[in-house]
Amino acid sequence: MFKEERYNQILELLEKETYMSVEMLSKRLFVSLPTVRRDLAELQRRKLILRSHGGAKKLNDESSVTPLDFRKTVHYKEKRLLCQAAARFIQDNDILFLDASTTVLQMADFIVPQSAVTVVTNSILLSTLLSKKGIKVFCTGGEAQQNSMCYAGSFAESFVRSFNFDKVFFSSHGISPAHMIVDTSLQETLLRRAVLEQSKQSFFLCDTSKFFLSAAYNLAAISDIDYMITDDEGAASITCKKQVVTI
Repeated sequence: MFKEERYNQILELLEKETYMSVEMLSKRLFVSLPTVRRDLAELQRRKLILRSHGGAKKLNDESSVTPLDFRKTVHYKEKRLLCQAAARFIQDNDILFLDASTTVLQMADFIVPQSAVTVVTNSILLSTLLSKKGIKVFCTGGEAQQNSMCYAGSFAESFVRSFNFDKVFFSSHGISPAHMIVDTSLQETLLRRAVLEQSKQSFFLCDTSKFFLSAAYNLAAISDIDYMITDDEGAASITCKKQVVTI
């Protein structure tokens, strides 16, 4: 089979399955794992797919929501470093909101029970991880969002308005060229807006891959956020209310 034929087959498979691992593609195409990895590298170079550590998905309309299992593996190391830096801002007895982004999901490893914090989240996975550590956690409930494994909707918005948060830690699809925080999910955007209204301090976590992206919904101007935590040295041109923290 010629390379271009394999490339087309890979794109057809990803169109049907949304996401496939390297192992799955190897079995379907009857080629070696190194061959699949080289093919995926070339397709990513052509900006036809998005790769993770273990597989790939086809790039589609930016308004679509990428499945959680894929997003968790993308820029994993960077997300952990952002969360490690963000966790240093947490103080004992804080009331926190942690959103359902795969970036903020990593904060579960950096919050210690001894800090006696209270966490509210709309993330099903994060609420489970924190409760297993003995951290006091409330989950918003609401309308289940399948791709994000979280809750949103009017019930969740009403729930978060019952709290006064000391800090909110969140991420999103990205930052637009106009320095707006944007996202692909209307429901999750509306929930984050409600949380920001209830929070004393806001922390936006954003790795370098999320700069200058477009999406359907505007969440907030970055200038309205207290802190931005990023690994992008070019973020010096961006202004927050208090500080851009570059790790």
